[in-house]
Amino acid sequence: MKRISRTLVIILKWFIGGVIMLEVASFLAISLSNYWIYGQLRDGERVNYDPYALFLEGVRPTHNNPPAREKGLTVWLFGGSTMRGATDYDERTIPSFLAQYWNREEPRNPAVMVNHGEDGFNSLMETKYLQKLLIDNPAPHLIIFFDGANDSAYFAQHRTPDAHQGYDRVRGLIEDYHRSLFGLLKPLNAAMWSSFTLEIYDKIRQGVIRIDPGDPALRQFADSCEKRYDYLNKVAGGFGSKFLLVWQPCWWAETEPVAQEVRKKEDLILGKKSALRHNFVVTYQALVERLEKKPYFINYQNLLCSRTEPVYQPDGIHLLDAGRKTVAHHLSQTLKMGVLIAENQDNSKGLAALSPHQTPPR
Repeated sequence: MKRISRTLVIILKWFIGGVIMLEVASFLAISLSNYWIYGQLRDGERVNYDPYALFLEGVRPTHNNPPAREKGLTVWLFGGSTMRGATDYDERTIPSFLAQYWNREEPRNPAVMVNHGEDGFNSLMETKYLQKLLIDNPAPHLIIFFDGANDSAYFAQHRTPDAHQGYDRVRGLIEDYHRSLFGLLKPLNAAMWSSFTLEIYDKIRQGVIRIDPGDPALRQFADSCEKRYDYLNKVAGGFGSKFLLVWQPCWWAETEPVAQEVRKKEDLILGKKSALRHNFVVTYQALVERLEKKPYFINYQNLLCSRTEPVYQPDGIHLLDAGRKTVAHHLSQTLKMGVLIAENQDNSKGLAALSPHQTPPR
């Protein structure tokens, strides 16, 4: 009996030690990869809990806006970290460059660009954030969602139409108390669902386990996104605003040729030959095909293919300064093409309808 007890104790020690070592290894892998890609151990910025959007960093300052006393257009821009600006400089974000181009070229119709981009947000979380803002603030003239990357990435990680950043962690904390005996041990349960090991597992699933293009879950995800964007378009219209969905460019999803000398400089792009790219592109393209005929949809998928220098950061999604400038410039041109000023239209809000299915000229 003592021998059995001793053996069980040894097995338990090895098990606990193995779990600890696995967690430490996962912590190092994630932290070091964050440092390599983003230059810091943590992913994203400091956030605060928000009952609507789960977490928020807050509005990022936008440069080149007109003085507050001037009357003009108000534009709210939503998205993930690409819209917020994967840069330390507020003046180098897409909204800041957009404000610069628009207010320089349209001085008679100044526009205030408000950067509501949030690290890690996809369309689901942006929708909740928009709800909060419309409750607390006057509606803007134009609402822009800059989406595609995070929706594709989180579906690849979690394989559910409800995917968002921290999906498993939040769901586990809420549901496990009644779903399992382990849920009674709240501190341990919380530690398990917030562990680096589970985060590593999600990333492995995203980058190793391929998504079947005919997967019913993918079809359900496309259905969910379509309904969400249709709802947003109706909500914006109900407030007298216009809604625009800009499908963001990503290195992985480009389908047009790029200059070979530029491609050679982009050898550092991660995951070029893994299932990571396959899963991202399958999801990204499924959403494009579902949304491309919507009147509010603008496809920037291949916007940057004419580049003469690298415009992507090593993850193939976040942009360098040149990429953000190009997106902002074309977005300014898109707004000029598709949004007519009130002096030429009978529109009390100052904006007319967008032309459907626009793909910007390059």
